[in-house]
Order: sequence, then structure tokens, then C-alpha cells
Amino acid sequence: MTLADAMTRAWAAFQREDWTQAEALYREILSAPILTSVERQGARFGLGYVLAYAQRFDEARELFVSLREQAAAGDDLAFEHVALHQVGMVERMAGHWEAAQDCFERERELIARLGNAPLAVAVNAYELGTVAQHLGRYGEAKAWFDLSLTCAGRTHDLIAVGCAHRGLGDWHSAQGQTGEALSCWRSAHASFLAAGDDRAASDVERRIQSGS
Repeated sequence: MTLADAMTRAWAAFQREDWTQAEALYREILSAPILTSVERQGARFGLGYVLAYAQRFDEARELFVSLREQAAAGDDLAFEHVALHQVGMVERMAGHWEAAQDCFERERELIARLGNAPLAVAVNAYELGTVAQHLGRYGEAKAWFDLSLTCAGRTHDLIAVGCAHRGLGDWHSAQGQTGEALSCWRSAHASFLAAGDDRAASDVERRIQSGS
């Protein structure tokens, strides 16, 4: 089995939420005697996702922090901002909202130094909006979600567009604006379906059904 096949199998296990098999496959890949730095990074990122979604947050955080430190030591801003984003994701999933905000704010600074690429800004702004909303800072959250949608619209990334619409739908729902929320969620649903992300589409569909 080639490395590409092994990575495909590991990611497929992750997508069907078979955390045990996904972890085993990623660890098997990482035990290979010869891996390029890019291959090793990809496998470590995959393993980090598995650990996070399996709610093994301390292990996931340690892995992504290590990747971020590695990038910083090599003065690789592009890789550092991606790794830092994953640290923020772990903190958010663990319910550490202030820590998550700190990560995403620091990531935003790195993105700015890299030239504010629309996709990077869109994804970062979505996370900042999600954190602000959870902390009850609704005006700030709306501004971040609007920025996310604007920047996502400048890309061809339907997942980013779907996330921005989902965030805006959640924001309108929190304000009691059911009609606006449903409109945003339907746009998110269409984007996720077009992107082939059935899990995200199903998640938004549950919002639509509960809000209608």
C-alpha cells in the first residue's frame, strides 16, 4: 500500500468517525522509516484532528503546539498560522473560549503579515465570530461573520462560504430573527452540498428543521 493510499484510508476512517482506526492508521504512517517533512506534517495534522474529535484535547493541543513551534523555529509564517489555527480549534472544542480567541487573534496577525489572503481571512474571521458570539459579544460577532462571508465570496471555496452563512444564520437565530436565520442556513446548506460535505450539510439541515 502506498503512502497516498494509507493517507486516504486514514482520512476516510476519520470522516466516518472511526477514531480508533483513524488513529491507528495515522500512527502507522508516522512509524514509516522514510517520510518527507511534508508527509510527516500531513500525517501529524491528521492525527491531531482525530485526537481533537475524539475529545482527547490535551494530546491534540500538544501535537498542534509542537507543529506551531516547529514552524516558528523555521520562520515559516504560512505553516505557523495554520498550526496556530488548529490550536485555537482544539481550545474551542474543549470549551476554552478565551484561549481560543487568543489563538485566533494571534493567527490574524500572522495572516496580515502574509498579505491577508481572502480564504485565510474568511476562515479566521469565522472562528473569531464563533468565539465572540459564544461570549455574548454579538455586535463583534456579526462584524466577523460579515467579513468572513465577504472574503469567502472572493474565493472558490464553497466550504468557507457555507461556514460564513452558517455563522450568520446562528447569529440571526440568537437575535430571534428566524426568517433571516433560515435564509442564511439554506444558503449554507446549498454550499455544503455543492462542496460534497454531507456532514456539514446534515448539521445545517437540523438547524433548518428546528428553526422552521
